[in-house]
Amino acid sequence: MADKNFESHYTDGTYISNRNIPENAIAEEYSDILKFSNCNNVTVNNCTIDGGVEDCIDAVRGENITISDCTLSPIKNGITLKGSIVNYTIENVKFIKHGTDCHMEFGQYDNYWHIGRKPTRGGIISNVSTYDNTPVVIKLWDAKLPTVTNSNIKFKKIPMIVWWPYFVFRAIQVRGIKNIFKPVKSGAFIATV
Repeated sequence: MADKNFESHYTDGTYISNRNIPENAIAEEYSDILKFSNCNNVTVNNCTIDGGVEDCIDAVRGENITISDCTLSPIKNGITLKGSIVNYTIENVKFIKHGTDCHMEFGQYDNYWHIGRKPTRGGIISNVSTYDNTPVVIKLWDAKLPTVTNSNIKFKKIPMIVWWPYFVFRAIQVRGIKNIFKPVKSGAFIATV
């Protein structure tokens, strides 16, 4: 299956800096512009990123994700962090456009979800804003509230009674009923259709 993202990263220590992304490409032809799967110690710094059909930046599983000094222009969402991500920092980020869904989304469903998995957590948000000074809208699914400083944030918490049955249904659909309590091995990759 062909990758639907502009760039997909699977390595620890990925560092992306001082770029306009996507350069010489049409953002709307991609699902996500930057996709990080099971990556630790990721930094995206001083970049201008146009959104793909889904996200400017999407990270699933991993630890220590830092997004700083970036300008984002989302179509749907700017940043999605899911899959029990631990410790993330989003600072000095400006949204120069409002996405059709939200600016950021934490803890949303992914193919690796299982009953008993810990939520996305350990977030720090600082100096995040929109071009028109309206609130930055963040959807929280299976995620802990981040620590927020110097940012106008509006949280939309999706109740567990809504997301939990949906996550269970999707886990059964993707991995089978026998696997809904089993974590997926850290190096495993589940293709999406």
